[in-house]
Amino acid sequence: MIELTFLGAMGCVGASAILVDTGNEKLMLDYGVKVSERPHVFPLPIEGSVDAILLTHSHLDHSGGLPILSRNGVPIYSLKVNQPLAELLLNDSIKVSHEEGISLPFDKNDVVITINSFKQVEYKKEFKVHKSNITFLDAGHIPGSAMIYLENEKKILYTGDFNTLETRLVNACEKKLPETDVLITECTYSDRDHPDRKEQEKELLKLIDSTLAKDGIALIAAFAIARAQEILLILNSKGIDYPCYIDGMAKKATTILIKNRACKDCEKLDAALENVKYINTARQRKKVIKQPGVIVTTSGMLHGGPIVWYLKKLYNKENCSLILTGFQVEGTPGKTLLETGRFVYETLDLEVKMLVKRLDFSAHVGRSDLLKFIKKINPEKVFCVHGDHTEEFSFELKEMGFDAVAPLANNRRFKI
Repeated sequence: MIELTFLGAMGCVGASAILVDTGNEKLMLDYGVKVSERPHVFPLPIEGSVDAILLTHSHLDHSGGLPILSRNGVPIYSLKVNQPLAELLLNDSIKVSHEEGISLPFDKNDVVITINSFKQVEYKKEFKVHKSNITFLDAGHIPGSAMIYLENEKKILYTGDFNTLETRLVNACEKKLPETDVLITECTYSDRDHPDRKEQEKELLKLIDSTLAKDGIALIAAFAIARAQEILLILNSKGIDYPCYIDGMAKKATTILIKNRACKDCEKLDAALENVKYINTARQRKKVIKQPGVIVTTSGMLHGGPIVWYLKKLYNKENCSLILTGFQVEGTPGKTLLETGRFVYETLDLEVKMLVKRLDFSAHVGRSDLLKFIKKINPEKVFCVHGDHTEEFSFELKEMGFDAVAPLANNRRFKI
C-alpha cells in the first residue's frame, strides 16, 4: 500500500510538495514555497527524513523550500539546468527576504548543501531509488521542466507544471505517455483557456511599435526564467531594429539557459541576444530611459527588481507603456495596478499614466487541453492540485466518470 501526503498547493498555487511513501522508500515530489505571502508559506512539515527529492523544475513554488529538506544531503534528482537555476532563485530569495526584513528557515550555507545535492537525470532515462523505478518526461513548461513517472505497486504520473502547446522557447510536453494508474495534475487554468498565442505575439509587437512611434519606452515586465527569453525570441522574429535592453535577474537566467543549451532552439536565442544589451549599472539605466526603446526586466508581478526603479521614472509618461506578460497573483503590485491604475509597492503609491496592458504568454496548459490530457491518460484516480479551483474541477471530473479528488488541508493523506 502506497501513501500520498499532500503538503502544499492544495486549493491554491504555491508551495508544491507531495510525499510518496511506498513502504520501502519515502520520495518527495517538489518542495516549494508560496512567495506571494508575507512571510512566505512553506509546505507542511513531515516527520523524519526522505530518501530522495524529485524536482520537476526550478520555479520557487516548486523548489523554494528545498534547503529545509536537504540539509543532510538528501539527493535531489532533476534535469541538469535546474541546478544553476535553483541556485540563482534560492540565493535571490534570501537576498530579497533580507531586504524586506523577512526571516527564512534556511541560509546561504543550506543553499550550498542543497545545490551540491543535485543528481542529474535525463528525459526518458529510467533510474531507481531503492525499489521505485523513476522516469522524467518533458513537461513543456520551461527549459528543464519534467513530469515524473513512478513505478512501484502503482504507476503514478505527477505532471508538475506542464503545457501541451509548443512555444518559441520549448517543445510541447511528452505526447507518448505511459500507462498510468494515479494521475496527480496541476489545475492552474482548469477554469479557462488561453487566448491564441500568435495573436498575443502580434499584440505585443503592435504595442511596442505604437510606443516607439510616440518616442516612448516599452517597459516589459517578465519572469526571469523562460518568459524573458521567450519575449526576446518574439522580438527577434520581427527583427530588432530599435534599442533593446534586458535587466534584472533575467540576465543571469538567460546566461544559464544559453550555457546549458537548454532551449528548443538556442541558436535563435543566440541571434536575439546579438541585438540586445545587458543593463549592469545604475548609470546605464539612467542613460537608456532618455531615448525610445524596449526594456525587458524583472519582476514579472512588479514586486521588486529593476522594474520598480523604471516605474518610478516613467509612471507619469503617457507616451510610454508597461506590458505585463504573465498572470498577476492576487495581492501583488501587478494585480493591484491592473485593478486600480495605481502602482502600490512598499512606500510607493503612484497613479500610473503610462499605458498598462497585460498579455497572456502562460506556460501552463489551458482548460480544454487539460481535459483532453486527462481523458487520454484515463487513470484510475486523479488528484487535482496547484490551482485556485481544484475542488470545482474535481467535481467536474467526477461527473465525467473519473475518481477525482482535490486534496485539502483537512483531507490530504491518501492510501492508493
